[in-house]
Amino acid sequence: MRNLRLVLLFSLVPMVGCGGEAFNDGDSQSTARTEEGLSGCHAQASSVIPASGSYYLTSFGFTPSDDGLMSCGTKTLHGTWYYAASRQRYGCGSHIKIEANGKCVVAKTDDYGPDVCVEAAAGRPIIDASPLVSEALFGTQSAGWSDRFAIQVTQVPTSTPLGPCTAAAPAPGDPAPAPTPTPTPTPTPAPAGPATCHSSTLDKTVASGTCVQSVSDGAWYKCTDGAWLAGNSGCTESFAYCHSSTLGKDVAARTCVQSRADSVWYQCGASSWETPVTNGAGPVGTCSVEYSL
Repeated sequence: MRNLRLVLLFSLVPMVGCGGEAFNDGDSQSTARTEEGLSGCHAQASSVIPASGSYYLTSFGFTPSDDGLMSCGTKTLHGTWYYAASRQRYGCGSHIKIEANGKCVVAKTDDYGPDVCVEAAAGRPIIDASPLVSEALFGTQSAGWSDRFAIQVTQVPTSTPLGPCTAAAPAPGDPAPAPTPTPTPTPTPAPAGPATCHSSTLDKTVASGTCVQSVSDGAWYKCTDGAWLAGNSGCTESFAYCHSSTLGKDVAARTCVQSRADSVWYQCGASSWETPVTNGAGPVGTCSVEYSL
């Protein structure tokens, strides 16, 4: 059953958390909405390109009244041309080839998104694109994250025309150029092992399998092959909140506290409270905040 879409307008302010690119441009259409029932959405999108090229496809801009301005300066034009989000991965104006079911479509990355909360819920990176893309590949203009429409994505030269890769006449009103033969894809680099993730909570890059309780929302996230996914099962290393009797509250990893019990400085780390702490830094790095007596 395809999930219902719920349009939510965010106040897009820079966020601090585990993974994802902070974004504060109110013109993004893809991150200005999220899916019904999801949480942990902060208008942040992942910039990690999966080495496998595997994504799920979702669509936006198909509402008849929708003529939204995307973050690269172009409009959705009611979903009548071949655009996509993920400009944080490929750059504004890049062309990507999207393949599924023996068909392919070339789209232009002119918007930012989707939110990392949508990718976490789906369990795979997502390309949020024009309804023309989902219609060409799956026969429907409405594609939600719970549909899990699997696609393969390859970046191609910007000289590659937008639209279907096989010979087909464009629908009336489509701005797509005349169809051309299937373009030659840019080779995808071979994977160099599990991808890492940058954690703002720890202020460092961590290995795949690391779990962190985020300083931004207190939720758990696990680095999984370059992307932060919700949850903390099967972790190779965990950084949880620590309870401070001195402060009478729980604090995030990297927090440094001078204990009332012995006046010694401690830092919240992978094994709860760790020491030594010297010159504002402890076993897990620079103190994110210091509480002295």
